[in-house]
Formats: sequence, C-alpha cells, structure tokens
Amino acid sequence: MKKHETASTYDELMQDSEFKKKYEQSYLELVLSELLLAVMAQDKISIRSLAKQAGISPAIIQDIRSGKRDNITLKTFASLMDALGYNLVLEKRENKKGPPKRIKMSNMGSRRIKRRAAV
Repeated sequence: MKKHETASTYDELMQDSEFKKKYEQSYLELVLSELLLAVMAQDKISIRSLAKQAGISPAIIQDIRSGKRDNITLKTFASLMDALGYNLVLEKRENKKGPPKRIKMSNMGSRRIKRRAAV
C-alpha cells in the first residue's frame, strides 16, 4: 500500500490477529453451508431425502444450511457428501518432486482409504 493511500476497514480489521482468526473460522463455516446448499440445489434433493440417504437427522442438515451448526464432525460431512455422490480428497499442498499426492477417502464407514497419485 502506498503512503498516501488509506487502508480499508477490512484491511485494518485483518491486522488484528484475534479478529482475523474469527473471520477465517466463520468464512469456513459459510463455505460449508454454501457448498451444501449449492449441491442440494443442483441435485434437486430435499433435506428429508438427503437425511435419509446419509443416515442423519434432518435437523442437522437444516442447521448446517442455515448456519446455526458451526461445528460438524468429519463423519457427518463425509456422510452428507457420500450421499450426494461426492468423494472427499485430501491433497498435500507442497510436494517437492512430481505431482501432488492425493488421498481419496471412500467407504468411510468401513475405514478404508485409497491412495492414488494425482494426474
């Protein structure tokens, strides 16, 4: 930023480490609820149908969609994504040699993990 420019309110607030941490956490929660909303809309699936397929309470899905539930377990998230036809993929960010390595999590209930290299 140049000397004569004033910082935006956002820039000023992000200088506060406590504010920044809370902001980043709430952003991740928003992303999760928006992701769920988008996938449900795209697939035209109702809360009740998704709940039945994922084996979880419709109230949990409604709370995630509305932003009321801000801390869900990986098991719940994996169940929802599996019911919607998505796989969870972990990708190592920094890999010194070759393409990034991915871990594809499938069949979470049976605790099997498939490893494969990204193409």
